[in-house]
Amino acid sequence: MAWSLEEQARMYERSWSASLASGKEQQGNLEVNLKFLEQVDVIRPEMDLLEVGCGIGTVVYELSKKGCRAIGTDISSKAIEYGRDKYPQVVLEVQPAERLSYADESFDVVVSFDLLEHLVEVDAHLKEVRRVLRGGGYYLSGTPNKYASAMFDTIRKRNFSWKISHPSLHSWRELRGRFAKHGFSCRFVKMNPVSEFTLGKLRGYGPLAWLVQRVNIARLPLSLQSALYAAARKI
Repeated sequence: MAWSLEEQARMYERSWSASLASGKEQQGNLEVNLKFLEQVDVIRPEMDLLEVGCGIGTVVYELSKKGCRAIGTDISSKAIEYGRDKYPQVVLEVQPAERLSYADESFDVVVSFDLLEHLVEVDAHLKEVRRVLRGGGYYLSGTPNKYASAMFDTIRKRNFSWKISHPSLHSWRELRGRFAKHGFSCRFVKMNPVSEFTLGKLRGYGPLAWLVQRVNIARLPLSLQSALYAAARKI
């Protein structure tokens, strides 16, 4: 079922309202996401950066502390309102990922984490990212690996309801092909996903939590990564 942007916005308003009411500010693996940005090492002070799907804006805030001119967008007004109160010094705006309001070639780097899998129109989003990026600019992203995510969520939920919120999961080959279609070269960066966020999700799955802590997933093939972290360059 293809949801309209308005239907998606309502769904994520409900999701963020529930998360923030319970005291949960992050819906992604913030610790590992920030490590990925450090590891790719393409961000410099004075760069113009955009994070799409920024949630409450924590990554935007961290990048602004490094001297970047960083802006964040999210489809959820609840998340943006909360973020503006928490981080009044950064610019956060309500916008869908498929329709960005910025002029052509406005940014040196675009960032997104746990976004692509939620989009119905991934091609429309990547077209917009290419448009707002300057020549040679980077799109740095992290998204769940199609097969690992589908298996885990099916076991965890005992149904296929994850397909509603994750309509666009990719394998690494599919993601590389999607980037190439829109004029990006792409290299993947393997990251060890273990963090407090990951272990929190695995509580109640004793053997799996034990295994994840003892196996360095970053050493496994791309097809077995829990998430796909990509540095895609506009060519």
